[in-house]
Amino acid sequence: MIKSTDLAYAAGYSDGDGCFYIGKHFSENRTRFTRKFIINTTEIENVQWFQRIFGGDILTKKSIQCNHKPLHRYVLKGENLESFKGVEKFLIEKKNEFYKFNEFISYLSSAEKQTLIMEMKILKKESNIVTVSIKEELSSIRNTIIPTIEDFAYLAGFIDAECCLSIQRNCPKNKPNPTFKIQLQCGNTKIPCFYWISPRFGGQFHFIDKSKYINRRNVMMWVLSSASLFPILKGVCPFLNHKKPVCEQLIKFYETTLKKEGVMSRNNPLFKEFYKPILQLREEIFHNIQCLNKKGI
Repeated sequence: MIKSTDLAYAAGYSDGDGCFYIGKHFSENRTRFTRKFIINTTEIENVQWFQRIFGGDILTKKSIQCNHKPLHRYVLKGENLESFKGVEKFLIEKKNEFYKFNEFISYLSSAEKQTLIMEMKILKKESNIVTVSIKEELSSIRNTIIPTIEDFAYLAGFIDAECCLSIQRNCPKNKPNPTFKIQLQCGNTKIPCFYWISPRFGGQFHFIDKSKYINRRNVMMWVLSSASLFPILKGVCPFLNHKKPVCEQLIKFYETTLKKEGVMSRNNPLFKEFYKPILQLREEIFHNIQCLNKKGI
């Protein structure tokens, strides 16, 4: 039996980087209609997880460019789609696409199927596009819902598909040591996921105007950092696939943070020696995360 957290993770990943495809092709002098769930990614761990839970096929295409990862295409179709129906409960951004995806199989005539294909194209291209007006509203509903374990699983899927986990390192002129900040960033052109994220996980929202570029949509950027991010990392870590190594390193890094109370004063002459091994460990973790992110994690 597929666990609810698996369905929630699959929904989060699908909202971020999945495709509910309905379409037609010509074969043997006749039109054939098809529906399938597709993921295209360079990260093999993610699609291997989907195949292990739901079945389906993985097709790998080597890149023609040097030092580029191969592209992995995951395809779920036919009878295997039955095991995927449970994700509907947890989908946010693509719930309406999923409805049309399921409707497609019950439509009998070619005309009905063609109409649904056009409706799906419009839904994908024009619905729920980010506007600057939602920024204040998102901030007003921040941290109003206690997240469930399924919420953390959904967010893990969304992070594996869409988000960047990193550490910011700065060297202030007036301080002897660098400063660090763990951070999660995610940009999206659609609204629904942000309305789901804000009340459960908080964070800051930044509108990025892309209107001056041809055929570019505006983007909303979601940012979480430091103390606000730490408990969320611990919540999503058990469910992550590709980004789990970075998440584990970020948790380890934040646990080196010195508390404000009960710790040697920074003005103490002995503080430099006290802090030296901690700084060395932080630099080591920072380097590890840089290496992981260069690999595309």
